[in-house]
Amino acid sequence: MDEFVSEHRVPRPLIAPPRTERELVARLRAHRCTDPRDFPILQAALDLSALACLQGERTLPDFADVIELMNEMANFAGEWVAVYEAEPPVEEQVEWLAQSVMEVGAFRGIVQNYDASHNADFASVIQNRHVLPVSIGILFIHLARSCNFSIEGLNFPSSFLLRMEAEDGSVIFDPSAGATPVAAHDLRTILKRHCGETAELDLSFTRGISDMDVTIRMENAIKLRALREGRMAEAIQVIERLLLLDPGNGVVWKEAGLLHWELGNTRAAVLAFEHAVATMQEPALCSRVQSLLDEALCQLN
Repeated sequence: MDEFVSEHRVPRPLIAPPRTERELVARLRAHRCTDPRDFPILQAALDLSALACLQGERTLPDFADVIELMNEMANFAGEWVAVYEAEPPVEEQVEWLAQSVMEVGAFRGIVQNYDASHNADFASVIQNRHVLPVSIGILFIHLARSCNFSIEGLNFPSSFLLRMEAEDGSVIFDPSAGATPVAAHDLRTILKRHCGETAELDLSFTRGISDMDVTIRMENAIKLRALREGRMAEAIQVIERLLLLDPGNGVVWKEAGLLHWELGNTRAAVLAFEHAVATMQEPALCSRVQSLLDEALCQLN
């Protein structure tokens, strides 16, 4: 049997994010233009975190220490892979990545203050070693890519899950729960716990998503926490970062318009609604946004 090979490529070495907003914006736009197989998920997460720090006038973390730790974790996983003459079994891949993240890196899933905003910021979680599912999932993805393993995030609602594949099969697991494998009945339990007893599994929930979509999901977690706490200006900053990665997303442009309108920034709302109309994929949604744009234009005039 031919060896199972990931369609993604081994990531380039991590480098410290630039220290100016202009350079970070340029870097993130460059990430957007890369081949999906080359999207540097961990590098993008570090760059987004650095931009968030500058936007929030917070001190930048010591990224040299962060990168050193990430390299130590990758080397630990790589040394184990080198022992095998062929590709390791998929369950052993998951176990060894978990050791890299949770023993070498000493990272743990969050069990307290789950909704606190600082727990969604990537720089903060790297420093305090207590991370949300998407953030710890990004560490798993980066390490798996470094070992040339096949891994992807899933389109599962509420909980972030990963899937690894190899010659001998595939495993779905929860990166924030000790990389515990998740069987079909576990998926149903998780879904009902987070979405209610009436929720039912759908095939789309186990569809793989791109590394960029995983990164966008991390930023959305930060945005939702900012909105929940009434920090509208910060939510707009998150949306601006999202649009650097996905400028053709009409739904995000609509969100930007609504937030600007709520803050009284009518001109900015008009510009955002115009972008939303131009990029919205669904005709019904486009029609609703056009109505919002017309109302905002009337208010502006």
